[in-house]
Amino acid sequence: MNWELLTALLCSFGFVKEMRPSEAFLTLYLTGEWKNLTIEQVSNEIYPWWTYSYLIWLVPVFLLTDFLRYKPVLIIDGAAAIGTWALLLWAQGVVAMKFVEVLYGLFTAGEVAYYSYLYVEVPKEHFKKISSFTRAATLVGKFLSFLLAQFLYSFHVMDFYDLHVFSFVSVCIAFVIPLLLPWPKHSEIFHRKQYKYAKDPNENNGNVNNSNFETSKSPNIQECGTKSEGVDDHVKDKSTMNVYDGGNRCRNGFVFMWSELRDVYRNRVVLVWSVWWAIASCGNFQVLNYVQNLWAVISVKDSPGEEQDVYNGAVEAASTLLGSITVLTVGFVPVNWSRRAELFMGLVCAGNAAFLVVMAHTSSIWVAYAMYVLFRTSYVTVVTIATAQIAQSLVKQRYGLTFGCNMFASLVLESILTVIVVDKAGLGAGVVDQFTVYGGYFGVISMLFLIAAVYRCKTPHESVDLDTPDA
Repeated sequence: MNWELLTALLCSFGFVKEMRPSEAFLTLYLTGEWKNLTIEQVSNEIYPWWTYSYLIWLVPVFLLTDFLRYKPVLIIDGAAAIGTWALLLWAQGVVAMKFVEVLYGLFTAGEVAYYSYLYVEVPKEHFKKISSFTRAATLVGKFLSFLLAQFLYSFHVMDFYDLHVFSFVSVCIAFVIPLLLPWPKHSEIFHRKQYKYAKDPNENNGNVNNSNFETSKSPNIQECGTKSEGVDDHVKDKSTMNVYDGGNRCRNGFVFMWSELRDVYRNRVVLVWSVWWAIASCGNFQVLNYVQNLWAVISVKDSPGEEQDVYNGAVEAASTLLGSITVLTVGFVPVNWSRRAELFMGLVCAGNAAFLVVMAHTSSIWVAYAMYVLFRTSYVTVVTIATAQIAQSLVKQRYGLTFGCNMFASLVLESILTVIVVDKAGLGAGVVDQFTVYGGYFGVISMLFLIAAVYRCKTPHESVDLDTPDA
């Protein structure tokens, strides 16, 4: 299957699985007549379970993604989505809704397979485009989903329960698409590409002449599988090309993974963008998880005692549309984003801090909506840039490993933040105080990145070799 068709098929999966219009009104559904939960139960007891379950699921899902070679995990991802919306439709009570969050954590953890599958199957020269395509597919799906949700609700075609039925049907359709995808022959850790070495006529007592590895065109190197990852991989994999023959695949895979992680994060470009990814994703997840609760509180302040028109779907659609446009744009802009990465990240985080503080303390729902749109657009744009920069900077195909570790770091930070600020076992802060904390969080991160940018300007010679990602 050529890379264009493969990309189209996987992007169709990303698009369909995001057609979940009920998500724009989840808090209103849970606190409405269908589930009869309080805003405190939703915010401080139920929603934190998604963060914890996502963290717990991520490591085993990541390892299974590589061990099973991506496709089965995409299928499991679809099944988890079906289970999530089935419970939302037919289960009742706080405990049942906590289990919904556990299944939803499995569903979101499975996204590592979606975003890393193509990096194994598609040539490296297309990475910048497929990073944009895969991200844009999910964003366009969300846009149409939220826009449809707003129209269906505003024109009284569907209520919140009916929107959940719509979402349930959509994820059932999405479940079928991964069944059509080809099963990759290789993965990054447990099923690495292996090479066989022709016997060197100058070889004495089984020792291979090092001159045979001076160029990637050596006749003594024959590829088994797909194309070579380069001379360095041949040299390094020579000593490990038979590591799985003894039945120790798992043990050797873990040893290899640890070794590769140390190598990956020695690259300054990968390290800097990974740090931003982990920190920014932590804040983004918290905002996504609790913003509907904030809107509900602000709506009451904005027009006390009056019935409110709800535009959650329209706002989500607007933020997603702007994000899709910027994501597609950066995929074709010939800019070296890593040249002044720390300065760029510091300014983005400063903007995010301002958006969140204003959002937390405004009494106008429209100002809150606008700040959210700006926050989300900046995040999805820069995280797409980060994905492309990391993928282009990796010497070897360790994309799923790197992205999985970045996400794990993000979820560790988010879990700590949730336990301290949100969870009933911690401070159990109200939603306004939560968003004030999130604004301060981005403000501190902005200062750290700007300090790093100033330091780097004074000592540019220390990392000049790593400024330009490998093509």
